[in-house]
Amino acid sequence: MEKANEIKNIIQEAKNICIIPNNNEPESISSALALFYTLRELSKNVNLIADELPQKLSFLTPSIDFINTPKNFVISIPRSSADVSQIYYEKNDDNLKIHLTIDKGQIKKENLSFYFEDAKPDLIITLGIQDFQKQLSDKLNPFGFLLGSSILNIDNNYQANKKFGTINIIEPESIAEITSNIIEIAEGKINDHAATSLLTGLIIYYENFKSHKTSADVFNMAADLIKKGAKNREIMDNLYKSTDNEIKILGNILKNIKTEDNMSIALIEGDRTVESFEKDRIDTLIDKLKSLGIQDNLLVLWQNKNTERGVEGFFYSTSEDSTKRVADFCKSKNKNGLVLLSIANSEINSEKDKIINLLKEKKTNISIYAESLK
Repeated sequence: MEKANEIKNIIQEAKNICIIPNNNEPESISSALALFYTLRELSKNVNLIADELPQKLSFLTPSIDFINTPKNFVISIPRSSADVSQIYYEKNDDNLKIHLTIDKGQIKKENLSFYFEDAKPDLIITLGIQDFQKQLSDKLNPFGFLLGSSILNIDNNYQANKKFGTINIIEPESIAEITSNIIEIAEGKINDHAATSLLTGLIIYYENFKSHKTSADVFNMAADLIKKGAKNREIMDNLYKSTDNEIKILGNILKNIKTEDNMSIALIEGDRTVESFEKDRIDTLIDKLKSLGIQDNLLVLWQNKNTERGVEGFFYSTSEDSTKRVADFCKSKNKNGLVLLSIANSEINSEKDKIINLLKEKKTNISIYAESLK
């Protein structure tokens, strides 16, 4: 890997490391956990900043043994309430007393705030983040201590990534593979927790190794991770087990699905079950629909009860041209043939017709071209 020496030095020299995955990408989260476990083994103080793990990744949650309690406890007093001129403390076997000398104003209990503060990181490692400022805008205020630190930027989307890191590692492979290489460069040891996390990332990215991008090297890496203790059975049980919501939505789709213009289309009711369904589980939903004979060109839409959010849903196709057209039209992303849809201030039947006409236009152009060759 290029920049191997730079990567090794920046990790070895860092004592406090903060890891930030893309919370919308399960593979980024599982790879971040692999780094978390490995860097802890290297005696680093590691802080993982992530939202609550998706349900299917909850089995990877670190136990309490791996979690550090912050050591910096802060007492905050607004200057507008009181002007403190002197601070001293008394400490004995039983108590610690902190004394404040106030020149102006007064301190009331409701003016005081108490919180833990993490040490400023020497290094931030991002995984699957394309735009640091934009994607983390809601975190940079409460986590202002992140600003100004060195950044190791890990990603596999070269075109979208803003190259915001001190070191940018952007490769056309799974983030799990990039992470594994970085662990090797840092001379880290992959324990069973890290191995399970990395194998989870591989399985997610390569669609349980059914993706056409799966190579012999990927299979070799998977086998090596299992030798190092990766719990393959546990991964499969958690990634592909059906939740109650998934069963309800699957039944809703099958009840409403119709064939129109060589497409399988389901307009379903946007109830709480649909709106609370984790978007990262749609790929498993599609796998189940495939097993029932729905192989290609599937459009599922629902009207969100929040009118500002309009129509939501997903489109799946094996045609790269079709998925690109729909993704561009809806200003979304195409990932392995799946496009997640969210169209503000819109109506469900209108959006369905627009997408059908968009794909019809493609067929018409092909027909015209074929006629011109005769």
